[in-house]
Amino acid sequence: MDNKGTVYFFTGLSGAGKTTLGGLFYRRLKNTKPNAVYLDGDEMRLAFGEDIGYTHEERLRWAGRIFRVCKMLSDQGIDVVCCSIAMYESVRAWNREHITHYKEIYVRVKKETLLARNQKGLYTAAHNVVGIDLPFDEPQHPDLVIQNDGAQTPLALVEKIEQQLYPRIVQDPIDNTDYWNQYYQNKICSTEPSPFAKYVSTLVDAGKTMVDLGCGNGRDTIYFAGRGMKMTAIDLSDSAISILKQQSIPNTEFICADFVNQPDPHGNGYDYAYSRFTIHSINQTQERILLRSIFGALRHGGKFFIEVRSIHDPLFGRGEALERNAFFYDNHYRRFIVLDELKTGLQEFGFQIEYAQEKTGFAPYGNDDPPVIRIVAKKP
Repeated sequence: MDNKGTVYFFTGLSGAGKTTLGGLFYRRLKNTKPNAVYLDGDEMRLAFGEDIGYTHEERLRWAGRIFRVCKMLSDQGIDVVCCSIAMYESVRAWNREHITHYKEIYVRVKKETLLARNQKGLYTAAHNVVGIDLPFDEPQHPDLVIQNDGAQTPLALVEKIEQQLYPRIVQDPIDNTDYWNQYYQNKICSTEPSPFAKYVSTLVDAGKTMVDLGCGNGRDTIYFAGRGMKMTAIDLSDSAISILKQQSIPNTEFICADFVNQPDPHGNGYDYAYSRFTIHSINQTQERILLRSIFGALRHGGKFFIEVRSIHDPLFGRGEALERNAFFYDNHYRRFIVLDELKTGLQEFGFQIEYAQEKTGFAPYGNDDPPVIRIVAKKP
């Protein structure tokens, strides 16, 4: 398995905003990759003692030093966000050849924007300045070009970068597709609405939009649609979605997709998001991506309804331990959730917690009645 990290290289002229965008991208990346590091070209000069000058040859030597460090860190499984001009195409070509996972983001601006910003007074002096009296090899093969003339906020631009690159950030995402395909083909699951759906129905308004994250056989989606909700239901099981699409169910759209990375495939936003017994089916990295994605997909005042297994579930600890609080048992993956940690994660992404409780009686099934977590979170 390839355990190497990714180097995210933000390049552009001085004043383009590469440090602003790269720094914000890094802070958000670190939420899901705690060992990620941030390297800024100017700060690295100070750290290395400024022993290299600014001639053509010295700039090449300096760029080589920066990216050898990036390669060394990424080879050890560390994600690196690096912000530097690296003005020569030969340097970027070396990166592509020698760094296994290399993503180049070119932050481009108009010349008049640079002159208006004039950070550090460089463009007033106009002496020995890259892009003015020194050549700048414009990137020829960037993975992304971000136009940063002020029309969009840094956050909006970073979210655009994440939409393109974030599917590559998650290492070894959990995929229980084969198990659930067989499960839904065998029609084992009840078709009656869950107790959680009945509870949530008392908190929502008819005519509003809701996304069901991991809808399974659609029993809760169909229940909400019957109560006047406009439903989008997403599941990675093509068997489940195929069966549902054969039915004629008003006010519903069934989509076979990864709800972690594609919770809002049309980009229209939702009034509500619903997750019953799905967050414990993904790993912690995927969970953080999902929380951020749902916060972005919800309209202001929208609510996120969550029901999930807890670490006090009798199944906790059974099977093969895979990671913290996660096990492979009964032919599929389960991760058991700590209530306070999930609340904290939601709050970090901007949610307000309206209700949070863990107890029995929420999700009885046959003779089983495990403690289950319920949360109602609101986007202000």
